[in-house]
Parts: sequence; C-alpha cells; structure tokens
Amino acid sequence: MKQLINNYKKQSTLLKITIGISLLLLIISLTQPAFYIDRKEDPNAYSDSLTLFFLGWMSFLGGAFIPFILWLANPLYFISIFLTIKNKPSGLFVSIAASTLAFIFSQLDTIMTSESGSCSIITSRGLGFKLWFASLIILTVGLVLSRIMMNKKSVTI
Repeated sequence: MKQLINNYKKQSTLLKITIGISLLLLIISLTQPAFYIDRKEDPNAYSDSLTLFFLGWMSFLGGAFIPFILWLANPLYFISIFLTIKNKPSGLFVSIAASTLAFIFSQLDTIMTSESGSCSIITSRGLGFKLWFASLIILTVGLVLSRIMMNKKSVTI
C-alpha cells in the first residue's frame, strides 16, 4: 500500500487531478438516485446508487447476465486507477472498457427489478447515474490527455 501511495505521488499533476476529481464524483454519485423506474404502486420509485454499486454483481444470481456484465464497469474503473498508478499503459484500455460498459448501460430501456425476473421501464436517469458516468468519462479523458502529453514529451526529447 505504501508503494502504491508513493507511485501516486510520482504521477503528473494532470493524473493526480484527474483521479481525484473522478473519485470525488464517484463518491458523490453514490449518495444520489441512479435511475427512476415505472412502478404503478410507487410513481417515484428509483434505484439507489450505493446499493447498485455494492450489490449490483448479484444480478447474475437472479439471471440478469447483461446487467451483471455492465456492472463490471465498477471494478474495471478501480483496476484502471490501480494500473495507472502502477504506470501500466493498460490502465487506459481498462478505463475505456469501463466507460464503454457505462455507455451501453445508458442505452438500456428496461432493467430487472426483482428476484422473480420482472423488469421495469427506466423512465429517467438520476443524478447518481450522471455523476457516475461522468467520473468514468473524466478518468478516461484524463488518461488519454496524459498519454498524449507523455508522447509529445518523448518525441521532443
């Protein structure tokens, strides 16, 4: 852990700011509704971001394979940060994969909302989803910009 912190301290200011802003947005997103669903008995029904973040992997157990695959954007996000701090170029590609999964999720119209396999229509995306998605995009864009700046430095040297 100490080595990881030391590696983080050695990163460029751009990467530190990118990772910091991205993590801050992710943390804030967990306090907000992720998306709203169409329920006759509760017109204001929503899915809690914090619950989805920590328990979304369980959708696989209920037969929702696609939402499980899309949920994998969360661990991929943290893996990309870890790889970036360890100066591994693959961090960028993992971040792109996480952002792609998040984008695919943004295109879903329905989502499984119970253990019985019933689905609900997603009526709108909440602030939690928007901040979560922004945190992944900011990380990806920051990593791309950092890579471009590193390549320009190595060309001029």
